[in-house]
Amino acid sequence: MYKIGRVMDILIKEQPKLAQKIQPVFISVDPARDSLQVLRDYGQDFHPSYVFLTGSPEQVEQMAKKYRVYVSKADETEDGDYLLDHSIVVYFHDDTGDLSDCFTQSMRPKDVVEKIIERMTFVPTY
Repeated sequence: MYKIGRVMDILIKEQPKLAQKIQPVFISVDPARDSLQVLRDYGQDFHPSYVFLTGSPEQVEQMAKKYRVYVSKADETEDGDYLLDHSIVVYFHDDTGDLSDCFTQSMRPKDVVEKIIERMTFVPTY
């Protein structure tokens, strides 16, 4: 999430018109713990452009399945705490809502910026 914040900062500085068209959205895969208030509090540590979403367990499960997000809950501790392992992928959608690209956590912010600019400025030559 910090990396996408950095990407947004670069775009705001270098491509402000494109940056205005981008809405980073964080979707929780742990609706049991992540209420809207929890997400609101959590979000204060990240880029101000983020929108944080959650849903019912069924909605989150459908979303995870649709985007092939790996989610695995570890056994709970005696005090009810648990870890939630999950894939970490940023899905980049175009302005019609279609999936345009995916960015992995190993990508550098400048590489993500380049791909975003490429996807948002591509003009077919046919």
